[in-house]
Amino acid sequence: MRERRSAARELAIVSLAGLASFLFLNHENLYLRRPFALSNAPIEAYFLATIVIYLFLRMLIIAAEMRPTRSRGGAIHCSECGQRLDTLTAAGREAHRRIELTPKPSEREIVSAVALRKAVDAAHFSARASTVVSRDDVPTSARDLENISSRDLVAAIDDPELLERLRHSPNPLRDPRVKR
Repeated sequence: MRERRSAARELAIVSLAGLASFLFLNHENLYLRRPFALSNAPIEAYFLATIVIYLFLRMLIIAAEMRPTRSRGGAIHCSECGQRLDTLTAAGREAHRRIELTPKPSEREIVSAVALRKAVDAAHFSARASTVVSRDDVPTSARDLENISSRDLVAAIDDPELLERLRHSPNPLRDPRVKR
């Protein structure tokens, strides 16, 4: 019985797709401007339009049969972090409070991280510029730039104009990140 019902449903969908393909290819008849006349399209055009419309209808039915996920009615969110609490008991709430979250960095930590990143970048550019000036014909490898001494890092911190000078030097860097 179940197979008959699904076969009947598929037959209805295919026939609806066939009717839609007929109307699609003969849509000028719907304007009622001229007497009814079939289009000169070959039978393959009808089959192709039927297949495309059938696939569209099947996808539409599949999308309509999808159910949205259900949300739990009594879900409570933590007021501190906004996460959903799984268990609503006092023990569950206490267990959630014991979980350590990563604290937000302070403004001082952010500034020091940015300064360190700028110093490392300046040291990379300094090392790259010194190798370009000394050896114009030998390309530098990225591995050489990763092993920069701490002395170069300190020099880059002390000299904030280093990057600007490297940009406008007669031997420009061959780094795509540095724009002139």
